[in-house]
Parts: sequence; C-alpha cells; structure tokens
Amino acid sequence: MAEADEQSNFRERDVALGQIATRLGVRAERGRRFAELTSLRVGGAIDWVLSPETEAQAAALVHEMDQAGIGWRALGSGSNILADDGDHHYVVLSLKELKGELGFDGERVSVPAGYSLPRLCVDVARHGLSGIEGLGGIPGTVGGALWMNAGAYGHEIGTVTETVRVARKGQVVEIPGSDVQWNYRHTSFREGELLLGATLLLTPDDPEKIRARMEDAKSRRLATQPHGSRSAGCFFKNPPAGTVGTGKIIDEMGMKGSRRGSAVISPVHANFIVTEGEGARAEDALALAEEVRERVKREHGIELEYEIELWRANEPKSKPEVDDTTGESNRKEST
Repeated sequence: MAEADEQSNFRERDVALGQIATRLGVRAERGRRFAELTSLRVGGAIDWVLSPETEAQAAALVHEMDQAGIGWRALGSGSNILADDGDHHYVVLSLKELKGELGFDGERVSVPAGYSLPRLCVDVARHGLSGIEGLGGIPGTVGGALWMNAGAYGHEIGTVTETVRVARKGQVVEIPGSDVQWNYRHTSFREGELLLGATLLLTPDDPEKIRARMEDAKSRRLATQPHGSRSAGCFFKNPPAGTVGTGKIIDEMGMKGSRRGSAVISPVHANFIVTEGEGARAEDALALAEEVRERVKREHGIELEYEIELWRANEPKSKPEVDDTTGESNRKEST
C-alpha cells in the first residue's frame, strides 16, 4: 500500500512539474543519469532535469517547486559531486544554461552562476583585472565556486565578491558579499539558497603580469594533480589545525594507487579519487573514501571531512521550510 501511495504521489508531482515547466518555458528532461552529468562519471538515474536559461526564470521555477512541495537540488558542472548509484527521486535543477554574458563596469564584473570559472579567469585577465587568477584551474561554474568559497594559490572567490544574486520568493535578490561568511571551503549560505550570480570587485593590473601568474599556477597544478582522469577534485578538506595536507597524510600511509573496484586513489595526488571504466560505480569510490577516512582516524586521530558533496538517493526530501523574511529553504546547490 505504501509503495502504491508513493507511486501515486510521484505521478501527481510529475503532472505538476510538467505544468510548471511548460508555463515558465523551461526545458525538462527525463531519463538522465548522474553518470552523464558529473565529472566522476558515476551515479544513478534522475527523475527530472530542469534547465532554466535566465536568472529570473530560475528564481520563478524554484519558487513554484517550493510552493508545490517538490524536492530539488541545483547542479552546475557536476565537478565536485559523488551521487550514489540508486534512483534519485527529486528534481535536478541544472544551472549550466545560466551562462549569459559578463558585465564589465570598471573594476566590477557581473557574472551569472552558470559561467565557467576557468573561462571567467581568462576573460577578466584580458581586461587587466586581477584577484582570481589562482582559480583558473578549478573546474566548475561560478555558482559552485561561490557556494564553497573556492580557492587556490592565494586566491579565494569570497574575498573579491561584492554582491551575490540569490532566488527568494520567486525574485532575483542582491545581497552584499560582506553579509556572507566566507570560510575555508564553506560559506554561510543556507541549504537551498539558490545562487544565481555575483558581482566581483577586482584590481587593475598589467594583463601580461596576470597571465604570467596564471601560467605559473597552471604549471604547478599540472605537476601535482591528475589531469585527463575522471575526478571530483580534492576529495577531502585539509585538517583545520594541521600543518600537513590531507594528500600528504594519505600518501605517507602508502595508499596511492589503492583500488576498490572501479575507483583508484590517484598515483599523482593522494587526495584525488578517480574512476575508471564504462561500468564505474559510485559505491566503489565511496567505499575507497571511507577506507581512507577510517585509516586516517585510526592512525592519526583525524576525522577527515569531505570536500566533495555526497548525494544519496535515499535521503529524505522534505517540503521546503521557507522563512518569511529571508525566503531561504532547505535545498542544496553545488558545482
């Protein structure tokens, strides 16, 4: 009986979603898999993928889904996601079409959430603007970079973010970057706050000097990180109070090259887990990651935190809890 009720609820949800997507002119797809949409190339089936093309359209879409009690998650390029192999019965809101154009106003740059972060770094360098060149090798979109305060080689996106555009009550609202807590790979954005774009305040500099710094960062990254492999970037955060990075800890335990099925700890950088083969499974990557965490806890007393996001098919999807003042709800966004 419970299964029949669940199927009935899904049918009602599907009808409502079809009507919402048609009314707002949003492309809606069925039959996609996370293995197609994430850089690890693993993960199970997705009920719906909706792809708004403008910030206003995205804001209206999530508001209508929240009002209808429909669970959703926002996905950028899928470069830091490990979605499990089950059937994910919620809506994936793809932000890849929120590309738009950059808006330059002196030292300020307005950028949509779906814009490629590496491309942004190149584009602002051409305009002689500095402050994010260290981020040029980080895959993913601007929205994901904002969500986790992406950083590398002395640069973090939070330090140059003047304002952030978010979806609240069906509208695009701009909030000051100073209202956000920009921490190490974590921010004060609440789960479900859909990030739509930002205005960055950068620093004028010689384009040649900026490009030289970008090339230096690129060279160091190529020398120390796996390229051409299917990865989600660094799997674990560095210990907050430690002087040794997580990659070095795992390396010194002799785990480089360790394998669980289709998942391997990269021989190039031990904080990267890569997947191999057409039949790669998310469960292999997760099992290998948990083995790493268990050994680090046992041998070093350190509880490693994931830097990637784990998306599980059987997580409960409750109705949105929208605050009347902030418009924030209980959904999640990632790159």
